[in-house]
Amino acid sequence: MIDFKFPPCGIRAKAINRRMRCSLAESLDYIATQINGQIDFDTKAMTQLITGLNQGDKFPPSTFAIYTELVLALDSDNIDSATQLLKELVQERPQDKNWQLLALDDAKLTAHVARYINLMDADPLARFEIFSPTPKTASCFRERLERSYRLLSAAIPELAAEFDALVSQIIMVEGDSTAEYQFDGGSSYMLWGGLFLNASSHENEVALIEVMAHESAHILLFGFASDEALVNNDDDTLYQSPLRVDSRPMDGIYHATYVSARMHWAMSKLLASGVLNDSDHLYAESAMLRDQKNFEAGYSVVKQYGDLTPTGLSVMKSAREYMDSI
Repeated sequence: MIDFKFPPCGIRAKAINRRMRCSLAESLDYIATQINGQIDFDTKAMTQLITGLNQGDKFPPSTFAIYTELVLALDSDNIDSATQLLKELVQERPQDKNWQLLALDDAKLTAHVARYINLMDADPLARFEIFSPTPKTASCFRERLERSYRLLSAAIPELAAEFDALVSQIIMVEGDSTAEYQFDGGSSYMLWGGLFLNASSHENEVALIEVMAHESAHILLFGFASDEALVNNDDDTLYQSPLRVDSRPMDGIYHATYVSARMHWAMSKLLASGVLNDSDHLYAESAMLRDQKNFEAGYSVVKQYGDLTPTGLSVMKSAREYMDSI
C-alpha cells in the first residue's frame, strides 16, 4: 500500500518505481501471450525483458515509449509497425546508474529522438518545439546540474533519494526562444523516468533544485495515479488557470497546485540548511513566496471545480496540511 504523505521518501519512491515497472512487465506478458503465433517476435528476449522489469531493473524511458507505440500499433491492427516495435523493445537494456544526463542528440538516444519529442509534445493545448542544446550550453548545464545535485544531496537528502528513485534519464534540450510558450522542463507518464530540462534555463543551483523538486513531483503524481486517476473531471473541460496564461484541464491545474507546494517545501528546507550564500538565500526566499502564492491560487480552483477521486483527495489533503503548517 503506497501512502500519500507529503514529504519526499526514497523508500516509497522506490516502491512506486518498482510497481510501475512490474505493471509494464504484466502488460507485456499479456501482450506476448495474446500475439504468440500471430506476430513474429523473439519470445526468449521478451521473457528476459519481462523478468528484468519484475526484478526491478531500471530500464530507460525509451522502454515505456516503445511500449506506448506498440499498444497503439496493435490497437490499429498495424502488424508491420507492431513487428518492428517488438524488435526494438526486446533490444532495450537496463541502466547501470541511478540516472543518466544526456543531450537530446546523444548517440544513446538516436533511435528514440522522434518518439521522445512526439510524446513530450502530446498536449494540443500547449504545443512547443524542443531541440538539442549546443555543446557549450550542454557542457555548462552539466556542470551546473552536478553542483546542484551535490547541494541537494547535502541539504535535502530525502528529496535527493526520491529523485534518484523516480528519475532514470535527464534529457537536456533547448526551446524556441521566439515561441509564445517557453519550455522549461517536463515529463510524461508515457516516458516513465524521463525528465526533460531546458539547458538554457535555471540559471543557478537553487533554481535547478527547485525545478528538480518540481519535475520529480510530477513523476511522483503519475505514480500515485497508476491505480486511480487524481480527478474525475473530463480532460476536454477547461478551467481558467491562475498558474498559466491559458485555460487548462483540471488534472493539469491539480498537478501544478501540488507541485507548487512541493517546491515551497524544497525551498524551505534549503533555507533551513544554512548552506546558502546571501544571493542564493534571497533567491530561495523569493521562490518560496512565489510557490506559496501559486499553491493558494491553484488550490482555490481545485477546491471550487475539482471532482477529486479518493486518491486525489488524499494526495491534495497532504499538500494542504503542509501549507497550513507553515
